[in-house]
Amino acid sequence: MAARWTMTHARDVLGDVLAALAPRPQAELGRRIARIDAQLLRRTLPDPFAPRHPWRREAWWRMRLYDGVVDPPRRLR
Repeated sequence: MAARWTMTHARDVLGDVLAALAPRPQAELGRRIARIDAQLLRRTLPDPFAPRHPWRREAWWRMRLYDGVVDPPRRLR
């Protein structure tokens, strides 16, 4: 379960960092994140129950199945 939290938390942090950067570094990091996101999409499955949980709809990577454990809301960590 801890590995799943780490993956979604890491992606949340990357999104926060990306939003705080100046345009040029943002574009460079954005390209790298896009490659990581594509790999994550290939290695995970859609969670059919995600739409029932508003906190799971915050970001697409929170609506994926990693190991079958439901990802807790960010604000509860």
